Amino acid sequence: MTPRIATVLLGLSALLPFLSTAAPVRGEQALALGLPLACTPGEDCWVVRLSDRDPGPGFTDYRCGGLGSDGHDGTDFALPDPARMRAGVPVLAAAAGTVRAARDGMPDQPPTGQLAHDFGRLSCGNGVLLQHEGGWETQYCHLRQGSVRVRPGQAVAAGDALGLVGMSGEANFPHVHLGVRREGQTIDPFTGTPTTSPCGKAGTPLWEPELRAALDYVAVPIAIVGLAGYVPSHRDIVSGAAASVGPRPDTPLVGYVLAYGLKRGDRIGITVTGPDGTVVSRASFPVEEEAPRASRSAGRKAPPGGWPAGTYRVEASVERGDARWSKSRELTLTQ
Repeated sequence: MTPRIATVLLGLSALLPFLSTAAPVRGEQALALGLPLACTPGEDCWVVRLSDRDPGPGFTDYRCGGLGSDGHDGTDFALPDPARMRAGVPVLAAAAGTVRAARDGMPDQPPTGQLAHDFGRLSCGNGVLLQHEGGWETQYCHLRQGSVRVRPGQAVAAGDALGLVGMSGEANFPHVHLGVRREGQTIDPFTGTPTTSPCGKAGTPLWEPELRAALDYVAVPIAIVGLAGYVPSHRDIVSGAAASVGPRPDTPLVGYVLAYGLKRGDRIGITVTGPDGTVVSRASFPVEEEAPRASRSAGRKAPPGGWPAGTYRVEASVERGDARWSKSRELTLTQ
């Protein structure tokens, strides 16, 4: 993951010190942002980390929640797993501008989520920095090695492809980190205000109006729900390997989930139901510590004679006090 993207791209200095004002920056020269990658939010990509609004140690997002980590200075749009990344998902210019800097050639981290390649100060990995009118900049980090297709000085239109989503730099899951700045000051695109301003105060988002509902706040994004024919490890779920070993009539039937933004005291539930609607298995797991990303799995061995043919459903949920988030998936078994 990218707890701090404080190093800009080749040939650029570090981020300028924050300015003292906390006033909204939306106005005549405001930046209107589109999606920074080709996906459908909530279906095949998720906002999994937001900008830090806490001036001291600790983290709070613009809604005074905990979707992120201390010092994180942008918005992370994640893909479900590295298999989707390998298929190729374009990183898009969120607004028209000029390429100020670009970097490529850094290796992607392994699909297992372990940081195996050294990135030094270049935590952004392969990336692109765009300059926009009115003193605005947008930065795109963790692009796939060899995919950057723009060069400094090149003009780009909103929606133009800059490269592909990857896992370069400090990235242990496939995503694009979008940083937004105006005259060196980090801006939260969900409020249009500097990240130095307090959380919980209303602002005008920089996102294009038609995007705002799709990017509505979700405290616990559930990215992956599936059924496997064995008990998958966290590594298998993260890498997408679990999705390639589906259940058969004679194998275990195991539901699994991968979710972001989990907090101590949350409870994860996994319920698998059979073709006739009866519960095949149900399990509940307490979350005992903060978990920016966590997985769980539960199920049953095949009964004598195997699982009957039909459609099976797995529902994964996360409960936090009175709040509940859930996602389900179906899979059909044939004899």
